[in-house]
Amino acid sequence: MKRIVLIKSRLDRSGGAEKYAWRLLTAFLKESCRVTLLTSGKVSSPLPAKDLIIHSLHSKKKLSFRQVRAFDRFCLRHCLKNETILGLDRTSFQTHLRASNGVHAAYLHHRSQGESLFRALSFSLNPLHRTLLKIEKNSFTHPALQKIIVNSHLVKRELLSYYPVDEKKVVVVHNGVEWEEKRDAFDSWKEGRENALARFNLSPHSFHLLFLGHNFRRKGLEPLLRGLALLLHEEIHLSIVGRDKQEGYFRNLVKTLRLENRVSFFKQQTDTTPFYQLADALAIPSWYDPFANVTVEALSMGVYLLSSKTNGGHEVVKEGCGSLFPSLTSNEAVALALKQALSHPKTEERARAIRNSVKELDFSIQLPRITRLCLA
Repeated sequence: MKRIVLIKSRLDRSGGAEKYAWRLLTAFLKESCRVTLLTSGKVSSPLPAKDLIIHSLHSKKKLSFRQVRAFDRFCLRHCLKNETILGLDRTSFQTHLRASNGVHAAYLHHRSQGESLFRALSFSLNPLHRTLLKIEKNSFTHPALQKIIVNSHLVKRELLSYYPVDEKKVVVVHNGVEWEEKRDAFDSWKEGRENALARFNLSPHSFHLLFLGHNFRRKGLEPLLRGLALLLHEEIHLSIVGRDKQEGYFRNLVKTLRLENRVSFFKQQTDTTPFYQLADALAIPSWYDPFANVTVEALSMGVYLLSSKTNGGHEVVKEGCGSLFPSLTSNEAVALALKQALSHPKTEERARAIRNSVKELDFSIQLPRITRLCLA
């Protein structure tokens, strides 16, 4: 029986990365592997598998450089040099790494573009960033590292530009999606849309735009709102789904821009299906996203996509299924992209074509690509 160690620092949240980790773990178990999971915090496994061993480091919820260091040391203690070790986070040692979080050095560069000079300089002094950069460098340049699996060509380019990595080690495997599992939800999108319109008291005549995610600032909500404010005579309604500690700032911005009647805030949702059924288009104006999971989730539900160039997920968007924001620093450019999206309202024919464009990204296809790379 093949043994594999899987590293994921946190699994006590309900985000896309956590769900992906459980699916990947399940895929290894289906390959008759004996899996050891290294994580932290309280973990409730949805898998009653006898071949799964969990080691969890007690930790606080708030991320700190001490916590990052402690988890890195914890993993080093549990990892044997002759094992296959797949890391899903930033840890110093593994034989295989799925760098779904991208390159932290590149993230800091992108983030500094929208910050003041003082704020940008503070990143180099921040102990958390310094710790992550050190671990990242050790990870990417470790001689025992055999494969680096990235989820976009965007990340591959950045990885090769920041670190002396052998390009032959780097493999691009785009994020997967539960395409087949979403069949019923997609087939009933018209009924779901009607229910959502009634439930949320929204106009059936509006073009419904969806923004879904956490960390509103990094995801580009501000340029989206400012661009929307320029379209005074277009009937567009924006639904914002997710949580953010700075939500108050964005609610005030909506008032300042006089968008109260065109924007609705919805808290974090356990089921986002009604919002995908409602939406004509999904906006992902991220300042930096290695591959936003909502990209393929939206496409698999037949939703037209508006993405920034700095969301690696835009690589899977085919012609007629979405478009790019030409710039996030120009409100006019954002407004123009939104206006052009108005010519792509959801119809049965268009939605089905968009959904079929990502059929080959079903988890049943993408997950085995990763397991094969690790078990070869």
